[in-house]
Amino acid sequence: MTDEPKVEKATPECKLPAKDTFRILIMDTVENTDQLKAACKDVGHDVVAAQSIKEAFAFLDGKDHADVIVCAAYLEDESMFDFLKRLKTNPIHKCTMFMTLALEPGPIGYKVMASTERTGELLGADAFIHMPEFDAAQLIAEIKKLLPEVPMLEKGKQEDAKKEAN
Repeated sequence: MTDEPKVEKATPECKLPAKDTFRILIMDTVENTDQLKAACKDVGHDVVAAQSIKEAFAFLDGKDHADVIVCAAYLEDESMFDFLKRLKTNPIHKCTMFMTLALEPGPIGYKVMASTERTGELLGADAFIHMPEFDAAQLIAEIKKLLPEVPMLEKGKQEDAKKEAN
């Protein structure tokens, strides 16, 4: 059985107040996930890494959620489209922001990139980013465009406080 992926906190010197800390779920290979996690943690976000759809949903179907999902356009042995369809048909996750990321897509990836982007868009992806060479600043700028006004965990705390006040 797959264990639920763990939340990795932002780099200590970059830690933001809870009201400004977003949770980013990253689904890619281990190698790519490490650089994506570092970029997000270095600007104050918490991250969760998954290398499979099963791992991603082990986390997403738990008690916590992600504010933005960054998913590789070309997954090994799985389909980003299957992941996106399952995510967007689930009432709990249908509003979760989803970014498709094409890092070093390779020759076949380049040939199918336009159709991959269009299909992802039709299935509910909010952004498609092509990054032949990893650029942390560009990644963070694109993620910022997708962040909600209030982090999911903070929104839950605010809603709980309102219920207690009434």
